[in-house]
Amino acid sequence: MRYDTFTNPAGRFVPTLDGIRAFVPNPLPPNLDMAAIADSLGDARAALGELRGACRRLQNPMILIRPLQRREALTSSAMEGTYSTDDELVLAEAGLAPAPSDDTQEVANFVRALSGALFRIGDEPITNRLIRDAHRVLMTRLSRYRGAHRHPGEFKRDQNMIWGADLRTARFIPPPPRDALDCMTDLERYINREPKPHAGEALLDLALVHYQFETIHPFADGNGRVGRMLISLMAVSTGLLDSPALYLSPAIEQEKDAYIDAMYAVSARSEWTAWIDFFCQAVCRSCHQTIETIDRLIDLEQDYRNRITAIKSGNAATIVSMLFESPAITPGRVAERLSISDMGARKLLSRMAELGLIQEVAGLYPKAYIAEGIIAAARGR
Repeated sequence: MRYDTFTNPAGRFVPTLDGIRAFVPNPLPPNLDMAAIADSLGDARAALGELRGACRRLQNPMILIRPLQRREALTSSAMEGTYSTDDELVLAEAGLAPAPSDDTQEVANFVRALSGALFRIGDEPITNRLIRDAHRVLMTRLSRYRGAHRHPGEFKRDQNMIWGADLRTARFIPPPPRDALDCMTDLERYINREPKPHAGEALLDLALVHYQFETIHPFADGNGRVGRMLISLMAVSTGLLDSPALYLSPAIEQEKDAYIDAMYAVSARSEWTAWIDFFCQAVCRSCHQTIETIDRLIDLEQDYRNRITAIKSGNAATIVSMLFESPAITPGRVAERLSISDMGARKLLSRMAELGLIQEVAGLYPKAYIAEGIIAAARGR
């Protein structure tokens, strides 16, 4: 770590292994120049207001939420070197992939961890227990090589590092395990402080808490994904959004180097204004991208409903709703959902395939279909 670059650090150094020093961030909140960040916060609040209004246009929010969560899972995981595809993910989610790769399983775990945590924050606060549980889900069902050494659901036991072959060459060395635990206790207390922050403070908290979590790096692995997951959770728990529709990874990925540099600059030089400006710009980009996705999905859903009139079956409308929640579908699931025979379900899906609404997945038995149009709309294509 280049200690000489820490000219005005937002924390302190403590000894760790082999005489090397690790960085421990100061507790939140920092002293901020509120006038300098007022415009950025205002722009981001306005963008969130537009997104909130766009979400209210949806009769069924799940036609948006599930595609957004898949996109977040794919992008956030790719930022950490874990890659899958849209088709592989939806098949794994639906339990239709006979033997998903470790990468695909890990991305599917992200969706499960995120959706499970979002469900829980309706009844409980964001705590270290919830964060550890999300990490446990993220790191389960993996091969022994991929998952065991990451200690699913546990804070780190050993000193970790960011960007480097060893501690001496690492770009950044986060707090040692004991200090990290103290930092996470402080962070939990800050997130759940009383009185609750108003809307402007809540948005600021998203930026502050994300930096703090990433700097603490409390897990052996998976910190980036859990940290970005925390943004989505806090956007709902603080009341910034009614629906879980803020997912920053696609917007951050476009500026990944700047994202990393901006957080490093906070640690090294206390450049909070630049970090908050960057974060708010990412919020604005994400909101605008999601509003465009809402428009595409609404238009596509209406197109599907117009086209299924050729089938002359009321059951086709239910299948369309099923597809927007999960683009992978089988005759067996249709038969179960509609309480019809397997033969009737196969005929309906075959007719929808003829209309181009779904495409058969080659090489799978029992037969399965994917709605490629829905996947493409969610990805912005």
